[in-house]
Amino acid sequence: MFRLVGVLTLLMVLSAVPAHAHGAPTDPASRAYLCSPGQPGASSPPCRAAVAAGLPSTEWDNIRLPGVAGRDAARVPDGELCSAGLARYAGLDAPSAQWPVTRLKSTAFTYRATIPHQGSFRFYVTREGYSPAAPLRWADLEQFLTVTSPPLVNGSYAFTVRLPENRTGRHLIYTIWQNTDTPDTYYSCTDVEVPARGAAANPPAPVAAPPAPAPASPSAVPSGPTSRSVPASGPGTPRPVPVASSADQPPSGATRFGMAAVVAALGGLAVLGGFVLGGFVLGGLVLRRRRIL
Repeated sequence: MFRLVGVLTLLMVLSAVPAHAHGAPTDPASRAYLCSPGQPGASSPPCRAAVAAGLPSTEWDNIRLPGVAGRDAARVPDGELCSAGLARYAGLDAPSAQWPVTRLKSTAFTYRATIPHQGSFRFYVTREGYSPAAPLRWADLEQFLTVTSPPLVNGSYAFTVRLPENRTGRHLIYTIWQNTDTPDTYYSCTDVEVPARGAAANPPAPVAAPPAPAPASPSAVPSGPTSRSVPASGPGTPRPVPVASSADQPPSGATRFGMAAVVAALGGLAVLGGFVLGGFVLGGLVLRRRRIL
């Protein structure tokens, strides 16, 4: 009896916990991701309306259908592509020009995998003339990339994409992730702004430097005094010795040596004179004492 109660309690707890989801685009971000808590787009009118209609905003990576097996257009009806026909995600299908938009700045796309799977990715972009204020149809999409079993890097799949060259302005990128290790297929809508080709990548043209003035002819050289450049001296050319002014420069080593010699000689003479003078004074004192005695 107690075992049965424990099993029932466990099942009730598990049913109350949200199912782990599996993946969605995060750069550029899908509508579901931008409507999730903490994202700037969550406060936009379409996101608020979708949440009010029952959107499970914490399960932004769980828009999936089982057993599609590549028959996407047969399983997902026109006007319901962003929700994949799932009633709780129906708010993502609302036609509106107010959906948060990501301005494309590079060709690098990121698809976050909260639970990794093997499979292939198919990328579509809306055709010229697309209006976000109209329901999205399969006829509005053009496939431009397919990638099979990309490597998982830091919890995400990374892609380098190239949109058709005639796409500019407001568009929608539709991503389909068909698993091969599960029967599930995932669907995502991403609103983007495509800049004009090369508008964000090309730097401004460098400013050309003004042309150098042509050398003057000999007849145009003025007759007054001119400054001359001193040619660099080669190995065999003696260098001129600069003449230093005695008023501005300290005495040379030879001059300092001569002055020191003179000072030393004068000092020696002074010492010798002192000895001689001392001798005379001492001799006079001795002589005087003898006379007294």
